[in-house]
Amino acid sequence: MSASPIRLPLLIVLTRFQRGWISLDLPTTGQAETVMDCCVSENSRRAWSQQERLAALRDYAILDTEPEVAFNDIARIAAEICNAPMAMVSFVEDTRQWFKSEIGLGICETPIDASICAHAIKQDDLFIVPDTTKDPRFAENSLVTGNARVRFYAGAVLKNSNGLPLGTVCVLGNEPRPDGLTNVQADILRALARSVMRELELRVANRALRDSDERLRLALQAGRMFAWERNLSDDFVTRSGSALDLIGLGSGPASEFDDRVHRDDKWRAPMWGSDDQQEEIRYVRPDGKIVWLSARSIAVSEEGKPRRLIGVTFDITDRKRAEQELWWMANHDALTGLVNRVLFQQRLAEAIESAGASGASVSLLLLDLDDFKSVNDTLGHDAGDALLVEAAKRLSAKARDIDTVARLGGDEFAVILLDTDLDEASRFAQELAEAMSHVIHYAGRAISTKASMGIAAFPAHHGSPIELMKDADIALYRAKAERRGRAVVYTEAARERIEQRVRVLAEVRDGLGADQFRPFYQPQVSLRTGEIVGLEALARWQHPSRGILAPGSFGPAFSDPETTVAMGARMIRHVLGDVRGWLDQGIDCGRVAVNFSSTEFGDPHLAEHILALLAEFSVPTYKFEVEVTESVFLERSTETALDILRQFARAGVTVALDDFGTGFASLTHLKRFPVHHVKIDQSFIRDLETDREDAAIVSAVISLGQSMGMEVTAEGVETAGQAARLKAMGCDQAQGYFYAKPMIATRVPWLISNWSQPITASINGPNRIENNTECDQQIRVSS
Repeated sequence: MSASPIRLPLLIVLTRFQRGWISLDLPTTGQAETVMDCCVSENSRRAWSQQERLAALRDYAILDTEPEVAFNDIARIAAEICNAPMAMVSFVEDTRQWFKSEIGLGICETPIDASICAHAIKQDDLFIVPDTTKDPRFAENSLVTGNARVRFYAGAVLKNSNGLPLGTVCVLGNEPRPDGLTNVQADILRALARSVMRELELRVANRALRDSDERLRLALQAGRMFAWERNLSDDFVTRSGSALDLIGLGSGPASEFDDRVHRDDKWRAPMWGSDDQQEEIRYVRPDGKIVWLSARSIAVSEEGKPRRLIGVTFDITDRKRAEQELWWMANHDALTGLVNRVLFQQRLAEAIESAGASGASVSLLLLDLDDFKSVNDTLGHDAGDALLVEAAKRLSAKARDIDTVARLGGDEFAVILLDTDLDEASRFAQELAEAMSHVIHYAGRAISTKASMGIAAFPAHHGSPIELMKDADIALYRAKAERRGRAVVYTEAARERIEQRVRVLAEVRDGLGADQFRPFYQPQVSLRTGEIVGLEALARWQHPSRGILAPGSFGPAFSDPETTVAMGARMIRHVLGDVRGWLDQGIDCGRVAVNFSSTEFGDPHLAEHILALLAEFSVPTYKFEVEVTESVFLERSTETALDILRQFARAGVTVALDDFGTGFASLTHLKRFPVHHVKIDQSFIRDLETDREDAAIVSAVISLGQSMGMEVTAEGVETAGQAARLKAMGCDQAQGYFYAKPMIATRVPWLISNWSQPITASINGPNRIENNTECDQQIRVSS
């Protein structure tokens, strides 16, 4: 039969472009040209007036419209990719900025004087404000000073084809970002801005199609679509001329088209193109190229029976590609290309469910790069990124196609090993450890890629994804704590230890809230005069049911930095209050030492704070001693610690190095840091009388300290023989149970007042208070 012409005016009825049916690059004028990339003109900056800019914005008819998935997805992706809590698609009018989509801010518009975007649209490229509080343009902005607490802003300008700025795609944060965005984040933010403009241009094109037959004709050409009419009596399809370009077919039997539907989509073919159906299928062109197609149609009835289908078919390949790209960005790590946490969790749940149904095993491996932070701190984030990329490559090279390799964030990676039991997972970890042990070279430096790994498996361990993640994380914690660069398999005992640590931490926090922690004091005695020359403050927990507890009972809580700082703050106020009270009673307690952790030295204002407290309690600085372990010298914030200790020294506060000889402190540290006092660890004192090596070490430390002008104190002195030996070696001071156990503050005045007269010639016995039942009962502590 001869092909009957298609009546284009009738096809206007078919073009009810609904969301999800069509998303094409269509023309905005009557000329036959596509709008692809029309919104991302790279022309140099041109002058524009506010009047023409606002007119262009109104032409898009976007203001005050309802929320839409396309724009919400763009804002969500911007927030996720840029690691920001807030993101918006914003349009700037003359008196306000209005958000087509927003995440995290909770409002739909702001006055123009609160708009950072109003500044951004004046830029050619990204507009980034690393710290709004330091920018005079925004320091008093209501978004900065109000509940939103905006501290960081980055926006990509929305420009039409004429270069007129309409608004931005922007991200905001509550913390300053001195480094702004990474190159990857900046590129994606620009790409999302272009996506917004494409969406706006599509709206204009869709309106144009409804307004004019001519625009419909152009849409068929420029919008990559064709019109067709199917005669149901003989199944002959008449297609418009653009069909030949799009699918390689002109008019002909319907079977010609059906035969070329992709094999995986043939089951959709009977429904495809029928009335009120919207199916998306893949179609194989005669040249072998695969395209995605979608169609809409209406049935035309004659004498009460359907006789014809008239419809439009769209080439949605670009849209499907864009959807795939957006899905990929939302589910993969931008730096390494690995699966991200969201997709990883989905795959882990699917793997466990499938293994449970089939009786198979699934192993989970969590991996942390050892000393990754030091790479960032010493070589910069570019080196850190290079290390992450190389680690991802090595992980992917070792994993199988059926496995999943993911970057969960920072330097944490994960591998899901399908059909793999614990033994096989352990062998895989050993091979991976070998592969990761080879250094990489960056900027002339060798960087280690060693990693610690934790392994858990289903069904050997837990059956839920959340619990299995906890298992692997506990094993990883053990690996990092025991010896880095190794793999550890999860055990129930390890979980019990972690849970115990968590319980202790919770109890300690409750104890801090109830003010149950107090300093107990142990005297430091001069070996030359026998006098008490100072005290060391030691934390004790006055537990409501377990009595007085020493740090051994609550030590795990000190692994939490926040708790450590809170404990230190509470203890220092108690100590200064006690010292002030003794001074008011006329009690000379000598110098009181307080232990400070390396965590506390992370605060660059520590010295200022402590000195202010000394002034508040009217305690002279020479009465106070800061006691630190060598970990303070070895942390990565060494320069900060050095500055803090120098501030203490200049103010007259002495600095003591505790537990000397047990770690890695060197002569360089003693020379560089302002150390006035060295304390020999009790592990060397315990066998001083019987172990020649311990005696030699103690003698060397005493000589070293004195030659450098430092006082030397021996800790853990428990016998008269130890005291005599230390005195003979020339040690300055000693402390330990031989003299007194740690005691509560109220007993210190009694101890000092009743201390026996100094013995200077020799040590014939303990120079301490003995046989005092009342004192012993009140100062007894858990050891």
